[in-house]
Amino acid sequence: MDGILALVKMIAGLAAVLLLIILTLKYLNRFTSQANENFRVMKKIAVTKSSSLAIVLIIDKYYVMSFSEQENKIIKELSKEEAEKLIQENRQNEERQLEMAENFKKIFEKAKRK
Repeated sequence: MDGILALVKMIAGLAAVLLLIILTLKYLNRFTSQANENFRVMKKIAVTKSSSLAIVLIIDKYYVMSFSEQENKIIKELSKEEAEKLIQENRQNEERQLEMAENFKKIFEKAKRK
């Protein structure tokens, strides 16, 4: 009986600690968020574990940049048309993925009912 009570206390204590951690992180996130309207990463693609390529909007210009642990480089400046074309293609791909997910969900629900 004492073992069960100790186990319940341990689980309750663990839950309380996790709750405090979550609340603390949410509070600290207010001070560390880096929302900046002059710099936005439009699309980021991982190349390796520690490096990636991204399309970045800095003020009103689009750039292709490489990000790695050692350095960050601007590879090329994109024209507005090139950037909009890439972003439009990305949106279309995301819409197709959402549509496929919805179709899968419908098929799964039908199979689940049977």
